[in-house]
Amino acid sequence: MEYICIFLLLFQFIFLLRMVMSFFPIREETVASSVREVTMAVTEPVVHPIRQRLPPVTGALAGFGIAELLVLVGIQILALIVC
Repeated sequence: MEYICIFLLLFQFIFLLRMVMSFFPIREETVASSVREVTMAVTEPVVHPIRQRLPPVTGALAGFGIAELLVLVGIQILALIVC
């Protein structure tokens, strides 16, 4: 059970890092670019299926990551239940 909690905490940290880095322009061939690629590679398998099932958002929320927000809330709820 302890390993699951550690995994959820680590995944949550990586996911938050992904979300924060998405707000800033990052030049290619930098350390930040490499970190962004790693965070995307780790978290995209979780976000992609949810993004595919959600209808496109228009209006004021267009461009806002609803799928990312749902995943983050889901991780936190799961951590509360399991840990």
